[in-house]
Amino acid sequence: MKKLLLFTLLILPLAFASCGSDDEPNYSNQTLVVGSVYAIPGGSTGWTSDNELIASVSTNGVTAEHVGETYIRNGNKSFKVTVTAKYNTFKEPYMKFGASMSTVKSFMSGYTLNKELSEALLYDGKFPVMYYMYTFKNSGMYLSSAIIKSSSVDTDEMVEFMKERYVYVTMDESKYYFAFISPDMKTIVILQLDTMDYQVVYEVIYAEYTGSSSAPAQTMKMMKKQLAPASTEANAEVKAEYSRLLDVMPEMNTELNILK
Repeated sequence: MKKLLLFTLLILPLAFASCGSDDEPNYSNQTLVVGSVYAIPGGSTGWTSDNELIASVSTNGVTAEHVGETYIRNGNKSFKVTVTAKYNTFKEPYMKFGASMSTVKSFMSGYTLNKELSEALLYDGKFPVMYYMYTFKNSGMYLSSAIIKSSSVDTDEMVEFMKERYVYVTMDESKYYFAFISPDMKTIVILQLDTMDYQVVYEVIYAEYTGSSSAPAQTMKMMKKQLAPASTEANAEVKAEYSRLLDVMPEMNTELNILK
């Protein structure tokens, strides 16, 4: 009898806990691919996102917008959303700005160092990347870039790769580039068409965005110094490729008017 009473006392709390968990929705962390929608269980409204550029909320549905992580909240309830990409066209360079040259070398240990200067490192890439380049100032990395032969990647895929990861902000037809910013507002990215060895290439350039009111203009001024017009011998090919980029980016209206 005592054993039966003890058993009953042990299983009753478990029974009540089980009943309660059946009624309470499970707000578990989610991993979503860009463009997908997740329906929050329970049908309740009032949910908000810590970063609408990564994952937005409409009623009780979460839409994956750009690659990154954010939290979806409603009062004392919350869960993390990790947004991943469909396209992994190329491996991006090291982007921890301010890093020392030795730190960058350690990160790039699996690549062949092509050239080393006092303020720059050039590495041979792996397909489709031709080269990775890092520029240093005051012993800290302040620019990184990947150079990709345009014929090695599909134009539409290149655009989708950028759109999944970054928010479009502006363009400059005279220098054949598009400017983006990361959804966490930490990195400015330039996608420029240029030439190298008589080949049309994409140069994807990355720089830190500090968030101060003057930083966008200063960063863009610094980056524009790197963006020389394409050489005349391949100018027609650059213009043609730029037109193809424009054709597949008509819906990319300026979302954030910060880069002037």
